[in-house]
Amino acid sequence: MKKSLILVCLLTAISCARTLEVKNQESLFENCMKTFKDEVKCREFMSSSAKEIQSEEQQLEATLAQLTKEQLAGMKLRKDIKDTLPGKNGNFVREYIGDPDEIKRGGDREYWVYKRPISKYDSESLPDREITVIFRRSFVEKVDYRKP
Repeated sequence: MKKSLILVCLLTAISCARTLEVKNQESLFENCMKTFKDEVKCREFMSSSAKEIQSEEQQLEATLAQLTKEQLAGMKLRKDIKDTLPGKNGNFVREYIGDPDEIKRGGDREYWVYKRPISKYDSESLPDREITVIFRRSFVEKVDYRKP
């Protein structure tokens, strides 16, 4: 019973940490200590959720910082991807832009989501946040994107 109560409390703290914007790890640790008054559990929580408390912006900045000038210069242009992929099959897409980071299915469509930077608007712009290749009956129907 005690273990399940602690687990429920930790899950509650994790969900709260996701909904509240936490500015840094110190304030998250302080909040955990105020709530649970258990340093061991709070340290475990901090070590397991350090990556989760980063905002999406911080994760994108970290990914972009790791890209070299050659990698940025070698990215495909969004227009080329949108013009080339419609009507092609999955093998062509894998060869052209690589394996997807995530595959979703819904109805008669399949969505290949690329969250890593693979394209950009032009040679001077930042990489797109996300590219989604939408398949219908095994062929690309449409390519969606999220701007940087």
